[in-house]
Amino acid sequence: MKFSCSKEHLERAVGIAERFTGKNVTLPVLGHVLLEAGDNALIVTATNLEHAAQFQVPARVTKPGRVSVPAKVFSSLLQAFGEEKIEGEGERGHLHLRTDTRQSRLNGSNADDFPLIPKIKKSESVTVESSTLARGLSRVLPAVSTSEFKPELSGVYVGIGKDTLTLCATDTFRLAECVVPLAKEHSGQKTAFIVPHRAAQELTRILEGEDGNTTLSLGDNQLLIETAGGKMISRLVEGIFPEYRAIIPGQFAISSYLSRDEISRSVRAASIFASKLQEVTLGFSSGRIEVAAANPEVGEYRTGFAASQNGKDISMSFNWRYLLDGVQALDDEEVFFGCNQESSPALLRNKSNPAFTYVVMPIRLT
Repeated sequence: MKFSCSKEHLERAVGIAERFTGKNVTLPVLGHVLLEAGDNALIVTATNLEHAAQFQVPARVTKPGRVSVPAKVFSSLLQAFGEEKIEGEGERGHLHLRTDTRQSRLNGSNADDFPLIPKIKKSESVTVESSTLARGLSRVLPAVSTSEFKPELSGVYVGIGKDTLTLCATDTFRLAECVVPLAKEHSGQKTAFIVPHRAAQELTRILEGEDGNTTLSLGDNQLLIETAGGKMISRLVEGIFPEYRAIIPGQFAISSYLSRDEISRSVRAASIFASKLQEVTLGFSSGRIEVAAANPEVGEYRTGFAASQNGKDISMSFNWRYLLDGVQALDDEEVFFGCNQESSPALLRNKSNPAFTYVVMPIRLT
């Protein structure tokens, strides 16, 4: 094989593909990326047998071919190159790289030993604007559970509707739901599935700065994700996501509109004084909110600012990290906070757009 391409495009593709590689003593080829040159493109492929990624790099190909090389070494080498253009040549299982001032040889392995990427028999497909999907995933990802006891909570729930895609995640302490519009109306059946946390996280990174649309296709307990620059395949989480909508409050005895920047700064400062329970206390009284925290080993902190309020005075304690994750996922300068009593879940959302909902459980201190 023989090709030439942009170093920037190749570096990005290999950098992303490296995160899809795996470590396996019996299958060392899983730590490699496969390069395939042909049809004026260089295809970069990686897999750990659970997930796979394949990216297309525009290239001038003078001799088609395939080579498999260690992903980490290849990625590090490309980062060290300063030139804009790279020439590559595969020969006897090795990859020779050349620029105007550098040359290198990477020892590879037999490309025929690289695992085959499965072909998905599509049963349902939907199309979403890439930037919209990336933003929606980034909002719900912090709420994914890291516990292994409930695998159905270890990923992002995706519900396909007629013209919307519902993304949801929960670790039982908080819940995040984001509804995003489909680029094209879905004429198939309504369905739902759970995308593993790692796959959803990597997809968010891939879609950052991407233009155009992304297509999600289901098939054989696997998900195929196709973007402008490539595709990604992931196994789905087996299990049924809990029916969560019943825990989202619909009416509120106490409601308030807060400055997002004020509450974010106040909670962050109070967190320095949080105890081992990581709690900060929000007190609503007479059109004012007070944020406080105390730790016998560190000291105390208290601050306050004006906030509109409907309902009785109330004081609630929250895990400051969970609370801050919800606030930072919002866009409006003024955000809604609603609750019913000290021990019931509180809800956060934008003032202008209800598409994103964040529910957080309070900490019971007594």
